Amino acid sequence: MDNIVGRLQSIFPHDQLQLILGSLLGDARLECRSKSIRAKHTARLRIHQSDKQKDYVFWKYDKLKDFVIKGPRFTKVWHDSKRNKDHYSWYFHTRSDESLGLIHKLFYRDNIKIVPKDLIEILEPLGLSIWYMDDGSNNGSNITLNTHCFSNEEQEMIRNWFREKFAIQTTLVKDRSKFKIAIGYYELPKFMNIVQPHIIPSMSYKIVSPRNDLSARGGQVAIL
Repeated sequence: MDNIVGRLQSIFPHDQLQLILGSLLGDARLECRSKSIRAKHTARLRIHQSDKQKDYVFWKYDKLKDFVIKGPRFTKVWHDSKRNKDHYSWYFHTRSDESLGLIHKLFYRDNIKIVPKDLIEILEPLGLSIWYMDDGSNNGSNITLNTHCFSNEEQEMIRNWFREKFAIQTTLVKDRSKFKIAIGYYELPKFMNIVQPHIIPSMSYKIVSPRNDLSARGGQVAIL
């Protein structure tokens, strides 16, 4: 595994690798493009965000454009019949590439996204900031990361990583039948000091605009 991580660090520029890792922990996905056993294992990265995140999509595109054939595209996602409103989004994907295939091998098991321990250990403040911009919420008193899709073991691994790398204590917040990671009021300044230098202007609401993420959903903190 260390050899693969070292290869990835030699293949990708630092900021580009951090962007890919942070995005995959968030909303992005890797699509494996090689189905044949004899074919080289390749994958492409797909970035997809709502219309209001247009600037964020174009920022990512600018960082990855040497991997991209076509720029971001605008598409209708669904129609809200109750409100008679169309919802749109922006997306782009990279070309299929063996280097992304290496990341796919680490990030997916039986086509399910997992958290590779070796990769999260090389995640730095930039990657964490991208993860937060992708999938984080700020309700003014705490931060949550939407880690519902990860296993209990993976969430514990992430919590240990926060504690060991940044000295940040986390809790788990119940959201319906699952849990997600939360960073409480007293740890919030530490987290913000780490991510704020990397938050792009269009995503500054993640810092200054509260979002009633927990109260609106009736989330409760589990003492673990």
